[in-house]
Amino acid sequence: MDKETITRQLAAITQALEDVTKELKVYSSVVQDGTVGKNLEGLGRISESYEDLVASVRSLNRAARGPVDLLLSQVEHIAFIGAVRALLEMGIFDALPPDGSSLSADVLAEKLKVEKDLLIRLMRVATPELFAEVGRHTYAHTPYSLIYLAPPLRSMFKFMLGAGAEYPTVFTQLSEFFKAEGWKSPNSATNNPYTFAHHLSGMTMFDHAKANPEYFSNFNMALSSQGIAILFVVGIFPFREELSKLEPKDDTVLVVDVGGGLGHATKQIKELIGDLKGRVILQDRPIVIEDIKEDLGEIEKMGHDFFTPNPVKGALTYYIRRCLHDWNDETCIEILKNIACSMTAESRLLIAECVLPEQRVNVDASWLDLIMMTFGGRERTEEQWRQIVDAAGLRLEKTYSMSGTHYGVVEAYLK
Repeated sequence: MDKETITRQLAAITQALEDVTKELKVYSSVVQDGTVGKNLEGLGRISESYEDLVASVRSLNRAARGPVDLLLSQVEHIAFIGAVRALLEMGIFDALPPDGSSLSADVLAEKLKVEKDLLIRLMRVATPELFAEVGRHTYAHTPYSLIYLAPPLRSMFKFMLGAGAEYPTVFTQLSEFFKAEGWKSPNSATNNPYTFAHHLSGMTMFDHAKANPEYFSNFNMALSSQGIAILFVVGIFPFREELSKLEPKDDTVLVVDVGGGLGHATKQIKELIGDLKGRVILQDRPIVIEDIKEDLGEIEKMGHDFFTPNPVKGALTYYIRRCLHDWNDETCIEILKNIACSMTAESRLLIAECVLPEQRVNVDASWLDLIMMTFGGRERTEEQWRQIVDAAGLRLEKTYSMSGTHYGVVEAYLK
């Protein structure tokens, strides 16, 4: 680079560093505020300031690396993913002592029955980010590598990047899919980037997952762990406050959790409702309901496929969480019609999903939307939710949200 270019880069780095310092002070102040984090509003403030801090760090990274190096970093990321996946399958993560003590490449190679030269070459890519290289060809765990030992997170990694899904291949073939099918968002569960990359004929991503037992196990654990991680958003809707206005009786169905899986969200809803009179029902496919081992207390379990009319008539609340983003608009309308046909004028439908803003969508929601796109689903804006709800014979009443996250709750009633 010439002197003028370097001078401009230094100015950009200096400004970006000042922004990081500023956002760090804000984040630190919010975290140290004793009242923050004790309710949803406080959690939202923490999340929002953290996102601002991370965004400023990304800007600093861009300024420091510059346009050319940042472009080349895409190759770096691909190599890193490949190396980490290989090291995970090789057994390095499990072979290194979790207490942080080190082992040499000689010891690791002998222990794992792998070639020392290959181990060293793969670790060269992984050590700057994950492992510590404490001496010549000697390695130890760090907090960033130990996290791969947590079963839910390991399952998430294997689900996305291990044998079975091969999502890197799916994403690198996006352009080929669009060239073949036209440059428009995929709208089919059986003809999309995922099925294209895997050469599937007449199968959905879910069919493909079920055909591979190891992948399906990782798939289920990953989805379950992700769902648990964002359980806090269940409280975005004021269940007790709203339901108590209707003066329910013992036999009143307060909430039907449609497609509620193993009942993690249902339990939280029950806790939020407290001692209010009435029934809470968890619905999912019979095979899922039969797999529930946890005691759900007073929550009723019911086998039900949401592609058929809901058997519970006139419940005060029908709640569907993180199901509709898996499907295209036409299928979502079908699912919602199967709920609407059982609703009364007093019933409300609550859709707990991402509600994307029209601009400045955060990084997490952006990549999640692309993942949904690969098998025919999508994350949606409020207007897109409004159109789907309207087509199902419902009207959107209100959208509940909180700062620091795009997750929200869409409230709808019969027209």
